[in-house]
Amino acid sequence: MSEINWESQEGAEKYDQNCDHQFQKGKTLIEMMGIKKGDSVLDVGCGTGQQAVNVLGIIGSAGQLTGIDPSSYRIELARKKFSRASSSNIRFLVGQAEDLSFLPDNSIDHTYFCSSFHWVDDKKTALCEIYRVLRPGGRVGMTTLDKNSSSTMKTLADPILAKYHIKRNQEFHRGMKKVTATELRDLLSDAGFDSISIEPRAIPWQYGSPEEFLKHLEKRDSPEGLLNDIPPGIREKIRQEITEELRKAQVSEVAGVGNVTLFAIATKPEAGL
Repeated sequence: MSEINWESQEGAEKYDQNCDHQFQKGKTLIEMMGIKKGDSVLDVGCGTGQQAVNVLGIIGSAGQLTGIDPSSYRIELARKKFSRASSSNIRFLVGQAEDLSFLPDNSIDHTYFCSSFHWVDDKKTALCEIYRVLRPGGRVGMTTLDKNSSSTMKTLADPILAKYHIKRNQEFHRGMKKVTATELRDLLSDAGFDSISIEPRAIPWQYGSPEEFLKHLEKRDSPEGLLNDIPPGIREKIRQEITEELRKAQVSEVAGVGNVTLFAIATKPEAGL
Protein backbone atom coordinates (compact mmCIF):
# COMPACT_ATOMS: atom_id res chain seq x y z
CA MET A 1 0.00 0.00 0.00
CA SER A 2 1.25 3.49 -0.77
CA GLU A 3 2.64 5.20 2.31
CA ILE A 4 1.61 8.61 1.04
CA ASN A 5 -1.38 10.26 2.71
CA TRP A 6 -3.10 11.71 -0.33
CA GLU A 7 -5.03 14.20 1.80
CA SER A 8 -1.85 15.88 3.00
CA GLN A 9 0.61 18.51 1.81
CA GLU A 10 2.91 15.74 0.59
CA GLY A 11 0.05 14.01 -1.19
CA ALA A 12 -0.99 17.23 -2.91
CA GLU A 13 2.56 17.78 -4.14
CA LYS A 14 2.81 14.22 -5.47
CA TYR A 15 -0.53 14.66 -7.21
CA ASP A 16 0.67 17.88 -8.82
CA GLN A 17 3.72 16.04 -10.20
CA ASN A 18 1.80 13.05 -11.57
CA CYS A 19 -1.50 14.28 -13.01
CA ASP A 20 -0.46 14.87 -16.63
CA HIS A 21 -2.59 11.94 -17.82
CA GLN A 22 -5.70 13.51 -16.27
CA PHE A 23 -4.72 16.94 -17.57
CA GLN A 24 -4.51 15.74 -21.18
CA LYS A 25 -7.96 14.14 -20.99
CA GLY A 26 -9.34 17.33 -19.46
CA LYS A 27 -7.75 19.47 -22.14
CA THR A 28 -9.56 17.41 -24.79
CA LEU A 29 -12.83 17.84 -22.89
CA ILE A 30 -12.39 21.62 -22.70
CA GLU A 31 -11.95 21.72 -26.48
CA MET A 32 -15.09 19.62 -26.96
CA MET A 33 -17.14 21.91 -24.71
CA GLY A 34 -16.41 25.00 -26.77
CA ILE A 35 -15.37 27.22 -23.88
CA LYS A 36 -14.50 30.63 -25.26
CA LYS A 37 -13.15 34.05 -24.39
CA GLY A 38 -15.17 35.90 -21.77
CA ASP A 39 -16.99 32.83 -20.39
CA SER A 40 -17.58 32.19 -16.69
CA VAL A 41 -16.39 28.72 -15.73
CA LEU A 42 -16.54 26.43 -12.69
CA ASP A 43 -13.82 23.77 -12.30
CA VAL A 44 -15.15 21.08 -9.93
CA GLY A 45 -12.38 18.99 -8.36
CA CYS A 46 -9.77 21.42 -9.66
CA GLY A 47 -6.92 19.71 -7.84
CA THR A 48 -3.77 21.81 -7.93
CA GLY A 49 -5.02 24.04 -10.74
CA GLN A 50 -3.27 22.62 -13.79
CA GLN A 51 -6.39 22.62 -15.95
CA ALA A 52 -7.24 26.08 -14.65
CA VAL A 53 -4.06 27.41 -16.25
CA ASN A 54 -5.26 26.06 -19.58
CA VAL A 55 -8.81 27.39 -19.21
CA LEU A 56 -7.72 30.84 -18.06
CA GLY A 57 -5.69 31.11 -21.25
CA ILE A 58 -8.90 30.50 -23.19
CA ILE A 59 -11.36 32.75 -21.34
CA GLY A 60 -8.87 35.59 -20.92
CA SER A 61 -9.17 38.60 -18.63
CA ALA A 62 -12.82 39.08 -19.58
CA GLY A 63 -13.77 35.64 -18.24
CA GLN A 64 -14.24 34.35 -14.72
CA LEU A 65 -12.91 31.05 -13.33
CA THR A 66 -13.74 29.44 -9.99
CA GLY A 67 -12.02 26.22 -8.93
CA ILE A 68 -13.16 24.08 -6.00
CA ASP A 69 -11.62 21.01 -4.39
CA PRO A 70 -12.21 19.27 -1.04
CA SER A 71 -8.47 19.24 -0.27
CA SER A 72 -7.20 22.45 1.31
CA TYR A 73 -3.64 21.36 0.42
CA ARG A 74 -4.44 21.12 -3.28
CA ILE A 75 -6.24 24.45 -3.18
CA GLU A 76 -3.16 26.01 -1.57
CA LEU A 77 -0.97 24.77 -4.43
CA ALA A 78 -3.51 25.99 -6.99
CA ARG A 79 -3.46 29.47 -5.49
CA LYS A 80 0.33 29.52 -5.59
CA LYS A 81 0.25 28.92 -9.35
CA PHE A 82 -1.44 32.30 -9.76
CA SER A 83 0.10 34.16 -6.82
CA ARG A 84 2.40 36.18 -9.05
CA ALA A 85 -0.34 37.17 -11.46
CA SER A 86 -2.43 40.27 -10.95
CA SER A 87 -5.50 38.37 -12.10
CA SER A 88 -8.70 39.17 -10.24
CA ASN A 89 -10.84 36.88 -12.38
CA ILE A 90 -9.80 33.57 -10.84
CA ARG A 91 -10.37 32.12 -7.38
CA PHE A 92 -9.86 28.76 -5.68
CA LEU A 93 -12.06 27.59 -2.83
CA VAL A 94 -12.23 24.53 -0.61
CA GLY A 95 -15.55 22.93 -1.43
CA GLN A 96 -17.53 20.06 -2.88
CA ALA A 97 -19.87 19.65 -5.83
CA GLU A 98 -22.83 18.83 -3.59
CA ASP A 99 -22.84 22.34 -2.09
CA LEU A 100 -22.43 25.31 -4.44
CA SER A 101 -24.33 27.71 -2.19
CA PHE A 102 -21.62 30.34 -2.70
CA LEU A 103 -22.79 30.68 -6.33
CA PRO A 104 -26.08 32.32 -7.37
CA ASP A 105 -28.58 30.73 -9.73
CA ASN A 106 -27.94 31.01 -13.48
CA SER A 107 -24.47 32.53 -13.06
CA ILE A 108 -22.05 30.14 -14.83
CA ASP A 109 -21.56 29.42 -18.55
CA HIS A 110 -19.67 26.13 -18.22
CA THR A 111 -18.89 23.61 -15.51
CA TYR A 112 -16.52 20.68 -15.84
CA PHE A 113 -15.27 17.69 -13.84
CA CYS A 114 -11.83 16.59 -15.06
CA SER A 115 -11.34 13.08 -13.66
CA SER A 116 -13.21 14.09 -10.50
CA PHE A 117 -16.83 12.99 -10.99
CA HIS A 118 -16.04 9.40 -9.94
CA TRP A 119 -14.99 10.79 -6.54
CA VAL A 120 -18.31 12.59 -5.97
CA ASP A 121 -20.36 10.83 -3.28
CA ASP A 122 -23.84 12.22 -3.96
CA LYS A 123 -23.91 12.56 -7.73
CA LYS A 124 -27.62 13.36 -7.91
CA THR A 125 -27.31 16.32 -5.54
CA ALA A 126 -24.13 17.51 -7.26
CA LEU A 127 -25.72 17.57 -10.71
CA CYS A 128 -28.79 19.35 -9.38
CA GLU A 129 -26.49 22.01 -7.94
CA ILE A 130 -24.64 22.27 -11.25
CA TYR A 131 -27.95 22.65 -13.06
CA ARG A 132 -28.99 25.43 -10.67
CA VAL A 133 -25.86 27.55 -11.13
CA LEU A 134 -25.60 27.12 -14.92
CA ARG A 135 -27.18 29.72 -17.14
CA PRO A 136 -29.82 28.48 -19.60
CA GLY A 137 -27.87 27.06 -22.51
CA GLY A 138 -24.85 26.42 -20.26
CA ARG A 139 -22.94 23.18 -20.44
CA VAL A 140 -21.60 20.63 -17.99
CA GLY A 141 -18.77 18.35 -19.10
CA MET A 142 -16.82 15.54 -17.50
CA THR A 143 -14.20 12.88 -17.98
CA THR A 144 -14.97 9.98 -15.67
CA LEU A 145 -13.97 6.34 -15.44
CA ASP A 146 -16.42 3.79 -16.86
CA LYS A 147 -17.51 1.31 -14.19
CA ASN A 148 -17.79 -1.48 -16.78
CA SER A 149 -14.25 -1.21 -18.12
CA SER A 150 -11.14 -3.12 -17.12
CA SER A 151 -7.55 -2.01 -17.67
CA THR A 152 -4.93 -3.99 -19.56
CA MET A 153 -2.79 -4.12 -16.43
CA LYS A 154 -5.60 -5.55 -14.34
CA THR A 155 -6.43 -8.16 -16.99
CA LEU A 156 -2.82 -9.29 -17.33
CA ALA A 157 -1.55 -8.93 -13.79
CA ASP A 158 -4.41 -10.21 -11.67
CA PRO A 159 -4.19 -13.86 -12.85
CA ILE A 160 -0.44 -13.85 -12.11
CA LEU A 161 -0.96 -12.38 -8.65
CA ALA A 162 -3.75 -14.89 -7.99
CA LYS A 163 -1.36 -17.73 -8.84
CA TYR A 164 0.78 -16.58 -5.92
CA HIS A 165 -2.30 -16.02 -3.71
CA ILE A 166 -1.76 -12.27 -3.70
CA LYS A 167 -4.63 -9.81 -3.91
CA ARG A 168 -3.81 -6.64 -5.83
CA ASN A 169 -3.77 -3.51 -3.71
CA GLN A 170 -6.84 -1.37 -4.47
CA GLU A 171 -6.51 1.09 -1.60
CA PHE A 172 -6.23 4.19 -3.74
CA HIS A 173 -9.33 3.31 -5.70
CA ARG A 174 -11.37 2.49 -2.62
CA GLY A 175 -13.99 5.18 -2.30
CA MET A 176 -14.40 5.73 -6.04
CA LYS A 177 -18.01 5.68 -7.16
CA LYS A 178 -17.76 4.98 -10.87
CA VAL A 179 -20.82 4.85 -13.13
CA THR A 180 -21.67 3.27 -16.45
CA ALA A 181 -22.56 5.32 -19.51
CA THR A 182 -26.23 4.40 -19.02
CA GLU A 183 -26.17 5.42 -15.36
CA LEU A 184 -24.48 8.70 -16.22
CA ARG A 185 -27.04 9.49 -18.91
CA ASP A 186 -29.86 8.83 -16.44
CA LEU A 187 -28.23 11.03 -13.80
CA LEU A 188 -27.85 13.92 -16.25
CA SER A 189 -31.38 13.52 -17.60
CA ASP A 190 -32.93 13.32 -14.12
CA ALA A 191 -31.15 16.55 -13.16
CA GLY A 192 -32.83 18.30 -16.11
CA PHE A 193 -30.07 18.32 -18.72
CA ASP A 194 -30.65 17.59 -22.40
CA SER A 195 -28.51 17.28 -25.54
CA ILE A 196 -26.56 14.64 -23.64
CA SER A 197 -23.50 13.23 -25.40
CA ILE A 198 -21.47 10.42 -23.84
CA GLU A 199 -18.47 8.99 -25.68
CA PRO A 200 -16.39 6.11 -24.26
CA ARG A 201 -12.70 6.41 -25.08
CA ALA A 202 -9.78 4.14 -24.22
CA ILE A 203 -7.01 6.55 -23.24
CA PRO A 204 -3.63 4.79 -22.86
CA TRP A 205 -0.94 5.61 -20.38
CA GLN A 206 2.10 6.36 -22.50
CA TYR A 207 5.25 4.52 -21.41
CA GLY A 208 8.16 3.45 -23.56
CA SER A 209 8.27 -0.15 -22.31
CA PRO A 210 6.66 -2.58 -19.88
CA GLU A 211 9.68 -2.11 -17.60
CA GLU A 212 9.15 1.65 -17.52
CA PHE A 213 5.48 1.21 -16.67
CA LEU A 214 6.18 -1.27 -13.87
CA LYS A 215 8.86 1.02 -12.49
CA HIS A 216 6.19 3.70 -12.22
CA LEU A 217 3.86 1.34 -10.35
CA GLU A 218 6.60 0.17 -8.01
CA LYS A 219 7.42 3.64 -6.72
CA ARG A 220 6.50 4.01 -3.10
CA ASP A 221 4.68 7.23 -3.86
CA SER A 222 2.59 5.62 -6.61
CA PRO A 223 -1.12 5.56 -5.74
CA GLU A 224 -1.57 2.25 -7.55
CA GLY A 225 1.11 0.58 -5.42
CA LEU A 226 0.89 -2.56 -7.58
CA LEU A 227 3.86 -4.47 -6.13
CA ASN A 228 4.53 -2.64 -2.88
CA ASP A 229 3.01 -5.29 -0.61
CA ILE A 230 4.51 -8.32 -2.36
CA PRO A 231 7.22 -10.13 -0.34
CA PRO A 232 10.70 -9.32 -1.74
CA GLY A 233 11.43 -13.02 -2.27
CA ILE A 234 8.88 -13.37 -5.06
CA ARG A 235 8.48 -9.75 -6.18
CA GLU A 236 11.10 -9.98 -8.94
CA LYS A 237 9.64 -13.22 -10.29
CA ILE A 238 6.15 -11.69 -10.44
CA ARG A 239 7.53 -8.55 -12.06
CA GLN A 240 9.21 -10.64 -14.75
CA GLU A 241 6.03 -12.60 -15.43
CA ILE A 242 3.94 -9.43 -15.73
CA THR A 243 6.55 -7.91 -18.06
CA GLU A 244 6.46 -11.00 -20.26
CA GLU A 245 2.65 -10.90 -20.46
CA LEU A 246 2.80 -7.24 -21.44
CA ARG A 247 5.22 -8.10 -24.22
CA LYS A 248 2.98 -10.91 -25.47
CA ALA A 249 0.10 -8.47 -25.57
CA GLN A 250 2.26 -6.11 -27.65
CA VAL A 251 1.39 -3.09 -25.55
CA SER A 252 4.94 -1.91 -24.90
CA GLU A 253 4.23 1.62 -26.10
CA VAL A 254 0.88 1.87 -24.31
CA ALA A 255 1.77 -0.23 -21.31
CA GLY A 256 -0.90 -0.12 -18.65
CA VAL A 257 -3.83 0.99 -20.80
CA GLY A 258 -6.17 2.81 -18.45
CA ASN A 259 -9.80 2.14 -17.84
CA VAL A 260 -12.17 3.42 -20.50
CA THR A 261 -12.97 7.07 -19.86
CA LEU A 262 -16.43 8.50 -20.51
CA PHE A 263 -16.35 11.94 -22.15
CA ALA A 264 -19.74 13.47 -21.38
CA ILE A 265 -21.30 16.83 -22.22
CA ALA A 266 -24.85 17.98 -21.48
CA THR A 267 -26.75 21.27 -21.75
CA LYS A 268 -29.15 23.14 -19.48
CA PRO A 269 -32.18 23.90 -21.70
CA GLU A 270 -32.84 27.46 -22.74
CA ALA A 271 -35.57 29.19 -20.77
CA GLY A 272 -39.03 28.32 -22.05
CA LEU A 273 -37.90 25.20 -23.94
